[in-house]
Amino acid sequence: MKKIICFDVNGTLIDQSSWEIFTLGKEDAEKELKDIFSNYYSNKISLKDFWEQMADVLKKTGNANISYICNHSDDINSLKKGAEDLINYLKDKGYKIYLISCSIDIYLEKLTQRLQLDGFYAGTKFSFSDDGELLSIESECLENKLFKEDKIREIAKDNNAEIEDIVFVGDGKNDIGAFEMTKNGIAIDSNVEELRSIAWRNIKQLSEIKDIL
Repeated sequence: MKKIICFDVNGTLIDQSSWEIFTLGKEDAEKELKDIFSNYYSNKISLKDFWEQMADVLKKTGNANISYICNHSDDINSLKKGAEDLINYLKDKGYKIYLISCSIDIYLEKLTQRLQLDGFYAGTKFSFSDDGELLSIESECLENKLFKEDKIREIAKDNNAEIEDIVFVGDGKNDIGAFEMTKNGIAIDSNVEELRSIAWRNIKQLSEIKDIL
């Protein structure tokens, strides 16, 4: 019986990427971040170098501190149309709701509190100094390709549920494993053909989930 639903965040519940808040209006920083991602995926730099370089770029923006992030978290957590209404609908139906995303932990915590969800699992974590400045970035998503699958198992165990009782809503390539595992993947407005081909349902708008669950 399906009574647990997990959401990806970027591109699923919100339109933005977590990194955008740091580089808004800073074209040089935006280009640097893109270059770092490109260098990592083409095996030109190691994972350690990747995160060290990412942290250096964010620090240079002057925005990589707890105060700035907390004051601007709502700017980046702009919900897709119908998201809040859907969440309330699922709560009324008795669903437990979790976020599983490679997004930044501090953003997911704020979004979970705002929507009063049951919990969140963030693949990317920020470490801060005593004065609130960014020290380093760690991510399970690039080190552990099974991050979302592992968290689904954890949620199932904590809720005494079967994997097949969990619905996963996502839109990207890194949601494929979660779709394959649960067999209940709902792809929202995805341009990833592999994800669409294995999805339980394909939708264009979040509101369509009401007709499924």
